[in-house]
Amino acid sequence: MPKSKVNRVILCIIDDVRSDQFFSLIKKGLLPNCKKLMESGMYSTNCITDFPALTYPTQVSIITGAHTGDYRYEVCHGVPLSNWMDRNYNPPLVRNYGSKNLDIYKINEDLGDNCKTICEMIQEGNKTSIIQFINRGVDYYFPENKLKLALYYLMIKYYPKFRTTIKYVNTIVIKKLLDIFRRPNHYFETNEAPICSLLWFLTSDMVMHKFGSESLLYKINLMQIDRLMGLLISGLKELGYLDDTAIALTSDHGNYRAQGVGNLDLFYKHTRLSNYHPRKNQKGMMNISEFASLGFFYFNPKNMNLQNASKIKDDNPWFRPSLEFLEAFGTRKINVFNELFRIKSVKLLYYAAETNTPQKGQIFLQRKVNANKLIRGRLEYRGSGENMQTRYVFEDSTQQDVFKYYKNATAVKYLNGKFYGIDEWLKATSHLDFPLYPDLLCRHFKNPRSADIIVSTEGDITYNIEQGKKKSNQVFKHDIGARRSSIVPLIISGSNEIPKGEISYCKITDIIPTLLSLLGKKAQINLIGNNLKNNLI
Repeated sequence: MPKSKVNRVILCIIDDVRSDQFFSLIKKGLLPNCKKLMESGMYSTNCITDFPALTYPTQVSIITGAHTGDYRYEVCHGVPLSNWMDRNYNPPLVRNYGSKNLDIYKINEDLGDNCKTICEMIQEGNKTSIIQFINRGVDYYFPENKLKLALYYLMIKYYPKFRTTIKYVNTIVIKKLLDIFRRPNHYFETNEAPICSLLWFLTSDMVMHKFGSESLLYKINLMQIDRLMGLLISGLKELGYLDDTAIALTSDHGNYRAQGVGNLDLFYKHTRLSNYHPRKNQKGMMNISEFASLGFFYFNPKNMNLQNASKIKDDNPWFRPSLEFLEAFGTRKINVFNELFRIKSVKLLYYAAETNTPQKGQIFLQRKVNANKLIRGRLEYRGSGENMQTRYVFEDSTQQDVFKYYKNATAVKYLNGKFYGIDEWLKATSHLDFPLYPDLLCRHFKNPRSADIIVSTEGDITYNIEQGKKKSNQVFKHDIGARRSSIVPLIISGSNEIPKGEISYCKITDIIPTLLSLLGKKAQINLIGNNLKNNLI
């Protein structure tokens, strides 16, 4: 393979940025440094994030170039959510990456052994990460230990001058990276500048949840990050590294404003179910791992009615329940589906067939039209990794589909009962709400850590629940399949060796194969993403 003139890459994730808003701010002249990068490299205003549009699973997908799936057997990662439960432990393992227990330090282990980060794929050379904890394979990361991280989080959360705090947090990302480039022997065993750097600007997410993406402070924060990108560019130029460095700038998800905050009092009253806790309530028959506008429900079939008792697996009581269990759940024989649709504003419901395998399976879909009507459909998948194909099958006599693709002339051509790969679904749905869902939902449910049932209010109401507890009354969220939540910006620029132009549509798992190609490196075998140099308009 010929030697590439791009010798290092910087992958920068600005948390919680809608593509339409980002490029609108560029057009208005408010992000001049990002505009400079856009005009001198390749970019897309239509980059599709993963399902669900949550920080940690999407950032893992970006950094590994792989979606989730059955991480025990496939080339994929094992992080389905920011809060999840693993049934393979007894009692089940509960994970919360935002917890005070600093579960975030376990995320590299949770990736599984069948995927690699970009740093692991590059292998030789120094690698660094700044406030990016998905960093397996790096040689130096900041903060360097749990104590520093705890102090860092405490400062962010409790320092009274919020605006001063976010400015400091942003600034330290770029200043620390430039210091690493200036004094590599201070951070590494060799005096070589890093070949790969992972950066995370988390302040945009903090501001969005508090004030919304239309707030002045959110826009000011993006403008400050833009100024820091200018500092990075000028710093790399001064040090002589800009000409051989590729800078990738993207986000993990967009955002939206819910119409209100709900509670689950009536749901708990009707079902009499309690939420599982590994210490406080091991007898809980249900776990709501997280529920903003997307709700993820796990059910414990252990305390079932006597008729089904013989089907319980004593060694692992939290196995994925069958349709039979869910339609007559617990000693009171609750129909779980009916109860979930009774939750205020729940319109969509997804669940996996109990018989699914990593190579073949079905995902059932329901949309509530009104109190008396449901639209039903199903996804069928076969194969794994880049070779997985899915088809979307109607179960409604009116030929309406759950995701409303039937209304679009391009997408409707793919609703013909045939199997299609991920890039074919990308072409069919990249311009719609629920982009790539026929593929991404199947990959998500393949993960044995995924929930039994997923529901959605489509952004009308948010419940703000994490591991069974309500956390806030905030209405600014980012988990649903609407374009405002699922489409993120992408710019790859820096070195003059990077081709210039626009990419009509792409997915976040295309970023790593593109950066590896610029470096002259080969991607891990069976990665799902494409080299975007081949997709320029």
